[in-house]
Formats: sequence, structure tokens, C-alpha cells
Amino acid sequence: MSEIRRDEIIYEEGWREEKPLSEERAAPSGEIPAEQTDAPPQKEKQDGSRPLLTVLQLVLCMAAALVLFLLKAMDSSAYHGFMSAYAEEMAKPVVSQKVFDAVDWNALFGGGKVTVTATPDELPDR
Repeated sequence: MSEIRRDEIIYEEGWREEKPLSEERAAPSGEIPAEQTDAPPQKEKQDGSRPLLTVLQLVLCMAAALVLFLLKAMDSSAYHGFMSAYAEEMAKPVVSQKVFDAVDWNALFGGGKVTVTATPDELPDR
């Protein structure tokens, strides 16, 4: 079998010849039906609520940022309370230490003892 080259285009025999439409597939008015044209198929109508959800999330985030900015500008105790609660939550670990310690990391990564050997050119001269 010959080698396939990626920079070479191979055409099937008779690719330029137009094939006539069969009588049962031809439209009665002589027009070509939509499924027989070379036009790409039309995509189904997408869910219209997705852009609305994105805009709603954007508006809510901007409103929250504006409220925090105004509270900070007024040097409000509500801002400082929120920021201390936020910092406390962010300091908490996502995975508890018990769960982290319970995982057998050696088995997970194909564990076993790791040995490092040096090549003769890396050995120090003694």
C-alpha cells in the first residue's frame, strides 16, 4: 500500500461529473429540495434564556460591586464586617486535612520507592 502524504490531495474518480437527480427525488416544480442543496444545515433554534441569564448575572455582580464600593467609600462598619467574614471564609481549606491525609498518594501516582541514579559523568571525583 502506498504511503499517505498529508500535503497531497487525492480525488475520487469522476468527482467533477454532475449526477442527475433521480425522478423520485426531484421536486415537482423543478426546483432542488432544500435537503439536496450543498448549503449547510440550519442549526436548531438555541435556548433564548441563556443570554438573559448571562446578562442577569452580570447585572447582579455589578450591583454587588457597586454596593461594596459605596460601603468602603463611606468607611462603613458593614464593609469591614463583610470583609473580615470574607477573609475568614477564604482562609478555610477546601479539602479537610483528614481527607487529604486519608489518600494514599503513592498508590495514586504509581507509587513505590523512587531511586535516583547518576550517570558516570555526574559522579563526583573522589
